[in-house]
Amino acid sequence: MKNLDIKLLSFLLSLLVLSACKKELNVYPTTSEVDGKVIVDAQSAFTVLNGIYYRFSDATVDNNNVPSLKWSDINEALPSSLCGTLRNSSGNWAPSGFSPIAYAVDFQWIYGYNIINAANGFLKNVAPVTAIPAATKKQMIAEAKFLRAFGDSQLLLYYGQFNDVTSKYGIILRDEFVTPGNINLPRSTVAQCYTAIIADLDAAIPDLPSLNTHIYYANASAAKLLKARVLINRGAAGDYDEVVSLTSDIITNGPFALEDSTKDVFLTNGFSSKEVILGVQPYPNETWKYKNNQYYFQYPVSDTLVNLLKNDPRNQWVYKSANYYGTLVNSFTKYYSGDPNNPAQTPLSEYSYAFRLSEAYLLEAEAITLSGGNLAAAKALLETVEGHAGIKDFTTIDNTTSAAALEVLIVKEELKNFVGENGADWFALRRLPLATIQTIQPQLKSTDNLILPIPNTEITQNGNVIQNPGY
Repeated sequence: MKNLDIKLLSFLLSLLVLSACKKELNVYPTTSEVDGKVIVDAQSAFTVLNGIYYRFSDATVDNNNVPSLKWSDINEALPSSLCGTLRNSSGNWAPSGFSPIAYAVDFQWIYGYNIINAANGFLKNVAPVTAIPAATKKQMIAEAKFLRAFGDSQLLLYYGQFNDVTSKYGIILRDEFVTPGNINLPRSTVAQCYTAIIADLDAAIPDLPSLNTHIYYANASAAKLLKARVLINRGAAGDYDEVVSLTSDIITNGPFALEDSTKDVFLTNGFSSKEVILGVQPYPNETWKYKNNQYYFQYPVSDTLVNLLKNDPRNQWVYKSANYYGTLVNSFTKYYSGDPNNPAQTPLSEYSYAFRLSEAYLLEAEAITLSGGNLAAAKALLETVEGHAGIKDFTTIDNTTSAAALEVLIVKEELKNFVGENGADWFALRRLPLATIQTIQPQLKSTDNLILPIPNTEITQNGNVIQNPGY
């Protein structure tokens, strides 16, 4: 019973809300609220809704109690370390390096359920409130459902057998705020998980705006792109065609456009770039990401990424050689425009990006290829993205004649384009056959390594949960 109380408290404390009254994320929450009548009007509803965005950004404090986002650890460093394109200088984050008790194995588990519980608390408490204009309430509910779908999709893609819709190894689906009576639930099937995620997104898309008040709030294109990301990983009948439809709609009808130079998204324009669909707003005074990348060299670039970027103009700015206590290290400089040997924080070094338009192009190219569609159309999409990255020679793409070979080229571009960004690289790598994956990431030893083990804390405290095979 003591374990249940501790576990319940951790879930209850996860529903954090903003102390500010406006729908702004430049001031993150510093207080916490639990389930109760905390929503009485639009103003309080915005405050609680911001609490979900707080969890989406993984807002907390750094080692000096400075308010900071840990998005860069959860959604940038971890997935790219799993891919083998970044490495953790103080630990093994390769796929075969995780056990149920390993450090960081619970990062995404805690992160995902914090978002979900906050969303469930909001949805429960906003439902009976009548003092909110109908259109405003509909949009807020849509934002909460989008964020819940994001949390569920992260959990499924990291811990569930996402590539087998017949599998019993899904995740714990939670659609209610946690109470002592519902805390210990079993895993749902993979099919049930996909159904729940897609239902939330289908409910959210019609009520989300084309553009929200700020780029770090959900919009319709972000929800469509998340749905495309989910469907391409499910890969059921009709899914690839729907991915093409969703991404084509985003590209053709959405308010976004590829940056002329991909480099400018990260080093010059930030959230003002038309390519950014959903950003992650940092605190004004935080230094967490900059210090990890430039000061401590916590997540340097690996030889794998260096080889992927051979003869690619991105090798001039995504990483730079730096001297770290007498050793040359490939410093990850995707977000940093300064001198890696004399680090000083630059304006965009803390910015993060949950969704960019480039992902829509690459998912569409991949879906066309996987469905046996027109390879010329898929090549055009891939070449468009690579052209904006500065590549001018498309001989390899043009000479590719098989769908399988083109799929590898698309996934390699996803590895390069989304390194240290939002996990899209890790999701893409695992869509290749195992033997092909191992030519890129040899530390992925078996199909068991495609997903992480359920954290041991969940297994020991929740007798209804079974562990993933191989762990």
